[in-house]
Amino acid sequence: MGSVANVAGVVGFAALGAFAWTFAEYWLHLSFHVRKGWGFDSRAHLDHHVHASWHFDPIITLAWAGVLAAGWGLARLFGLFVWAPFGFGFGGGWVVGYFFYEWHHAQSHLRAPRNRWEVWLRKHHLQHHFGRPMHNQGVTIPLWDIVFRTRDQPERVRVPRRLAANAVLWLTDDSGNIRPEYAEDYELVGSIEAESERQAGIDRARAYANLEPIA
Repeated sequence: MGSVANVAGVVGFAALGAFAWTFAEYWLHLSFHVRKGWGFDSRAHLDHHVHASWHFDPIITLAWAGVLAAGWGLARLFGLFVWAPFGFGFGGGWVVGYFFYEWHHAQSHLRAPRNRWEVWLRKHHLQHHFGRPMHNQGVTIPLWDIVFRTRDQPERVRVPRRLAANAVLWLTDDSGNIRPEYAEDYELVGSIEAESERQAGIDRARAYANLEPIA
């Protein structure tokens, strides 16, 4: 019975660690915007907003190093007050929570939704990109946006036509139109124009000012 309780305790602390990550996820994400490019992590995030697409960036390895270090530190800290495996359960849950965030953030740009939660996640996150960058800071769950009143739920997300094909790979068909199955949640606005240095400069300025891209 004791071993069952111990396993349950480790699992419980791991779940608590993953939940704690969602709180950190919200505030870290918000801080990237509030700092408006101050610090390499803020610049990297706002550069992501410039083009709104996802691709592997070596800076992700630094993020992983930070998350792993924080997970180890949290495990050791909790180990001072509870049975050590419980502490490592918490730290491990924190790391798994980050992986869950990183994976689903990438997939929201790269792959079509497969279930109701993924439908919500993509709409919630893409409204953050194309509608209100200071809202919808949580990526994996809406809880902290609800608590801190930063949740934004439009009827449809307005996606600039010139960015759609590269920013959201699953949203449009070969003709550049919204796929019928997503027309209820998204609409394309503006026209397709060749990218220019001027437009790139405008996109960058607006991203660093926490403004949505213009169509």
